[in-house]
Amino acid sequence: MKEYKKRSVNGNAGEYLAAHRFTKVLQWPYRMLDVDLGVDGEIEILDAKGASTSDIIKVQVKSFNSISKTTSKKIYVKGNHIQYWKKFCLPIIVVCVDLSKDKVYWTPVTATECYQSGGVSQIITIDLLSDELTLACKAKLQALVSPAASKDIGQILTSMRDLYNIIKDQNDFAVDAQQLLNVEALVQNFENQIRLFDELVLHFPWRCGILTLREVAIMRKNVRRVGNNVSVSYNRGINGM
Repeated sequence: MKEYKKRSVNGNAGEYLAAHRFTKVLQWPYRMLDVDLGVDGEIEILDAKGASTSDIIKVQVKSFNSISKTTSKKIYVKGNHIQYWKKFCLPIIVVCVDLSKDKVYWTPVTATECYQSGGVSQIITIDLLSDELTLACKAKLQALVSPAASKDIGQILTSMRDLYNIIKDQNDFAVDAQQLLNVEALVQNFENQIRLFDELVLHFPWRCGILTLREVAIMRKNVRRVGNNVSVSYNRGINGM
């Protein structure tokens, strides 16, 4: 006869309580997932009229029978879970459940938080004074699925594509000094946009899909190839080669 171990009891109770609290407090759909590979559930964001915005937040639940701390709770997360979360094109939140008090807390998992530390286990800190799930969290969760800074990705991509279309057609034969300067300026501008893009994707990975990442990788490679070819051609010209 199999035993229902304490760890399983707490884990399941925490997931049920999280689903109940998110649904009751926010009045948004919360789906518990049958297969747990590092994500336990998901929240669907609704607008003020109760209609779906098609935005989803993935949820990982950590349950505790009792939290003795009063200001913060450190949660240790396996590095492979964080690597798994980083592959999502959706935001991830870690939910902390205190079963003894029926309280639910949450915090977003971002590149600026636990991704920077190393080791087998990494730390996510829950602020017990400000991270409790309340009705006021609606605005925070809505901002999480579409943070203001991440909206710049579309504009940056457009700028990168425009620059790429100019750079890729540059002649790399018999290059003179003026053309070299022009191409270097274009490449530098592109590299500046790439840095902005990389920074936004690092912090908001869910705002950019795999096809866009592949497109950017191709543009990056070809721009650097053209820049190198133009430089080599110019140097050969002045050296009489």
